[in-house]
Amino acid sequence: MAARIEPRFVARAVLKWIVDQRIGTAFIDPGKPRQNGVNESFNGKFRDECLSLEWFRSRAEAKVIIETWRRHYNAVRPHSSLGYLTPAAFAAKLAQQTAAPATATGGDAALDRGFAPRPVASPSHKGHPKQETEVPIPS
Repeated sequence: MAARIEPRFVARAVLKWIVDQRIGTAFIDPGKPRQNGVNESFNGKFRDECLSLEWFRSRAEAKVIIETWRRHYNAVRPHSSLGYLTPAAFAAKLAQQTAAPATATGGDAALDRGFAPRPVASPSHKGHPKQETEVPIPS
């Protein structure tokens, strides 16, 4: 039977290796989950909806169950923060909204009386000299 290794010894060994390799780390301060709220929210959902409900008998079984949960989370389960859409549906909707219409390429400009459609955004004036306006100074 293999000896059980205490997690604190593993953590210390990893921290020592990080210091030895001169790797910079970015830790969340203990007791301050708001420093990374999105990640903490996901971790809580993952723990409550998947990890706490299962008893994994092997790593292979854990991989299958976690992958099944991940697919459900991304493709089936609606998220209130996404307007009660699934992440997959939200991404598709966003891609559809941000996709440039066929006319934006100018390829069918001849069909539109020879003109390409107006741009959505205002043109950038970056690099153009500013027109100076005189501001009267009160005396």
